[in-house]
Amino acid sequence: MKQLVSSSIAAPGFYGLNTQESSITLASGYALQADNCVIDSEGRLGAREGYVYQTTSGGTSSSIVGMHDYVGSTGHLGYITWGNGKIYRGLGTLTAISTGHGTDNDWQAASLGGFVYLAQAGKAMLRVDSNFAVTTHATTSANHQFSFVTSAYGRLWAGGTATDKYTLYGSDLLTGAFHGGSFLTLDLRKVWTNGGDEIVSVAGFNGRIIVFCKRCIVILGDNNNSDLTIAATELNVIEILENVGCVSKKSIQAVGDDIYFLANSGLRSLNRVIQEKSNPLADLSINIRDDLVKIINTYSTENVTSIYSASNAFYLLLFPSSKLIYCFDTRGRLENGGLRVTKWVDSDILSGLSAFDGTLYLGLVNGIAKYSGFQDNGTSYYLAYSTNYFDFDQPTVNKILKIVGVTVIGGSGQNFVVKVGTDYTDQPRSYNRTVKQSSVSEYDVAEYNIAEFTGGGLTDRIKVAVGGHGSVIQLGFEAYINGDQLSIQKFDVYVKQGRTN
Repeated sequence: MKQLVSSSIAAPGFYGLNTQESSITLASGYALQADNCVIDSEGRLGAREGYVYQTTSGGTSSSIVGMHDYVGSTGHLGYITWGNGKIYRGLGTLTAISTGHGTDNDWQAASLGGFVYLAQAGKAMLRVDSNFAVTTHATTSANHQFSFVTSAYGRLWAGGTATDKYTLYGSDLLTGAFHGGSFLTLDLRKVWTNGGDEIVSVAGFNGRIIVFCKRCIVILGDNNNSDLTIAATELNVIEILENVGCVSKKSIQAVGDDIYFLANSGLRSLNRVIQEKSNPLADLSINIRDDLVKIINTYSTENVTSIYSASNAFYLLLFPSSKLIYCFDTRGRLENGGLRVTKWVDSDILSGLSAFDGTLYLGLVNGIAKYSGFQDNGTSYYLAYSTNYFDFDQPTVNKILKIVGVTVIGGSGQNFVVKVGTDYTDQPRSYNRTVKQSSVSEYDVAEYNIAEFTGGGLTDRIKVAVGGHGSVIQLGFEAYINGDQLSIQKFDVYVKQGRTN
């Protein structure tokens, strides 16, 4: 009788999705499917959290597509959000403070000097004071209608009008006024080296102004590196990064000592070492590059948005019209420079905000929710994972499947499905199992009798008798998450071998 041959996959999916390389050559830590998952702090592939509505009044059909944490001169004052043609204040109760904007909901907000400023293409800039009163902010004598506004080094930075995509405007220091004082303008046509371009947005970084254009990135600074102000009379070009630009202003996020942004080639990283005067650019989405580029090329990037949550250690890239989110784990990069990434599918999240206290708030159709728990507002959601195809390092040998052992961490009574496929079948076999709270027998053998609680829940080790044969094998895992955490810790596969004809 032939002996059973075993192979183990510890920490399944630890490296995240990889749809870029050949599935048969992938390391066992990669996943071909990782839906509604995150990589947790223990390095396990597990369920993302869900959300619980915080808004109880005034949020019906508000469709919150943008959020801003209002920190005034006296501290945190509240939240400003927008959607469905209105601008709101509040969290539990949403109160409209500006209406009549129709389908125009592409506001961008920035704080300066105790006020919040909002800009949107084709609209006059708005100013919100500490009483949440909204007035029109006179930008210049021409009352330009800027498409973006950000705040850095004591100034508002804005630009992108209907007829002028090339002029960068910097407000007077601390006042937010786009006239008088040290107000400044810069015509980027005098800077661009490859002909025409247009400004997308601006960010402050390491004492510099980073101007994200569609086809390049322009880095501006002054002659004084000892402070973090930008002198209007000394503003000059430090460097120009060619052949990479930004396609979505709402994808730009400060992440630790870095900036992430969406280029037409995927999610990129700008990490400047000023002392060395170099600007390494890394492709953070290298493991899903083709999939992401395809989405970018077919999707209106004006509606793409992003969220960075330091407390959850992830950057979320949202495609709301497709109900799709890519979740990039920011704890560290892989050897190829990419980030671990999973997908959140069938998502109703439209926007989000990491608040001053680390709480992650999400914009939804009926108001604001908190990223919490393991249900979507009381409703279960679907988790799915699949390994790459593997062959026990014997591609010409037929394997007869006997047993799949799975170790999971989850709540008592959590149902899940183990899936087993062979030879690239699209109809894998399914085996239903349940996480047990009472004593269980590992691999259905009484001598093991293992069921224990860990900090993350109940650890259950279950052996599943399976069937099928083939030269390559793929394992899958599916569950409906309905209130309890669920993580996959290990797969063990047992087969008998016989050479194929």
